[in-house]
Amino acid sequence: MSCTDGLAGDYLGGGVAAMETVPFSVMCIDDNILLIDALESRLTMEPGFTGLHRVEDLSASVEAATRFQPSVVLLDIDLPGGVDAMSILDQLVAGLPASRVLMFTGYPSGDLVRRSMSRGAWGFVSKGTTAETLISAIRSVVAGQAVIELEE
Repeated sequence: MSCTDGLAGDYLGGGVAAMETVPFSVMCIDDNILLIDALESRLTMEPGFTGLHRVEDLSASVEAATRFQPSVVLLDIDLPGGVDAMSILDQLVAGLPASRVLMFTGYPSGDLVRRSMSRGAWGFVSKGTTAETLISAIRSVVAGQAVIELEE
């Protein structure tokens, strides 16, 4: 299932090529190091990509985001050690309005999507989607479009 708010090709009237050259950075708040490594490798091939920021101390995620000011924050819902992803979402939305939060989880549900989006997330992506779908979702939220991508 896929849902986007607006058309990617209409970004600033410049079409898809204009959207692909907009500089963007990503912060990944996730405990899966292999996933983050793979994401970074894939993102380095993207025009406009300026860097991926990792969060090693998940309890300090908001402070790290404040320091790096990423364009997009990928936030996993299921964080270890009692770290509350919804609390992190609330703090990111309140404290970093220029950074857009994209929820990223292996356990999507309609209720979780609704709760995340109602709290200010710009999108929701299942970890079961393809790398291309994730990159497209990142570009969509950079362009100001809400997105929901759930695995089929």
